[in-house]
Amino acid sequence: AVVSTQSTGETILFDFTSCDPSEADSWMEVSDTVREPGMSKAVFALQRTMLFQRGVMFAMINPQPNGAAFAGVQRTLPRGIERHTNYTGITLRVRGQGLLKYWKVVMVDWDQAVNRANYDYEHKFQLNLSAMDFEVVTLPFAEFKAYKWGKEIPDAPPFNFSKIGIFGLQTFGGVYDDFKQQGSGSLEIDNVLLY
Repeated sequence: AVVSTQSTGETILFDFTSCDPSEADSWMEVSDTVREPGMSKAVFALQRTMLFQRGVMFAMINPQPNGAAFAGVQRTLPRGIERHTNYTGITLRVRGQGLLKYWKVVMVDWDQAVNRANYDYEHKFQLNLSAMDFEVVTLPFAEFKAYKWGKEIPDAPPFNFSKIGIFGLQTFGGVYDDFKQQGSGSLEIDNVLLY
């Protein structure tokens, strides 16, 4: 993770357009295969050409009959990120392709990172799969909610970015949502910024 301030007042959390190729090795899969019936898969890679570089998360959602499924990747944030307390959200410059239009950012407090026994914080977003250009997705911290296995935990402490130790990206089947999705897709990512 690169943490540097731009002239716009935003701070770069991840810049996949110029990061070292080893950055891809920092991301590990977290998919529903951690549970016995799970059958989904996610992979993170850097797409590097002579003209550009970006991160790509490839995912395949194979849901249970009720829609339960998730596929994602995550990485730990560097210590010292907690000093960035004056920010109110994140933006992602992304493009979706394939069949999966619903995605989410998942963040985990340092104290929950060891066993993830209680909850994580999530913010869902929808992408326009017919768009040729990248979209800027804005996710205010005030809209992140605590969840455990897809169910909201209303009595969890409010989201506090200064306590976050893990940052992740996921797509999901929609077991508790008004929609269902399955199949394969990709999330191309140029950057993630704090604003």
